[in-house]
Amino acid sequence: MSHYKKVMSTKGIQQKEVLDAVHRVDPRVDKSLLSKIVNDVCLPTPKQFKVICDTLVCNTDDIYDPREIALVPDVKNDTTLNISTARTRARRQNIDVYNLTVEIPRDVAERVFSCAALRKFGCTKKSELIRRIIFKLDAELSTNKTKPADGASTPKAGDTENT
Repeated sequence: MSHYKKVMSTKGIQQKEVLDAVHRVDPRVDKSLLSKIVNDVCLPTPKQFKVICDTLVCNTDDIYDPREIALVPDVKNDTTLNISTARTRARRQNIDVYNLTVEIPRDVAERVFSCAALRKFGCTKKSELIRRIIFKLDAELSTNKTKPADGASTPKAGDTENT
């Protein structure tokens, strides 16, 4: 819980004075919004908060505990992280995983990744289908069954690539 009211009372500053100062730098802030900020319904923007602290002649930690305004959690020390996210991060640290992101035309994606199409391929998830395709391509590459693309030659065993 914030300590706006305590700080304002200690300093002898009225909420109206704070409102006037904040309203000068951000005209969107009205009496209702400042009341929500003071009563912990919402947080001020960094710009608004700076003006509030300047007006109250106080530091940020006089109003909020640092953990209340930390918008990015400390991953190493935060025990409230989603268990699934924590497991995924741990798994990716321990094994060599390639994370693929690709953009394809929406109409193609909607056709190929529809539930009916996935079932035809014997899959229930998009990622399962992509993995199957990649493993199939890998198997073809390892047995040199792939056809060369327009004029390209298929590398043979012992050939080295110049990149």
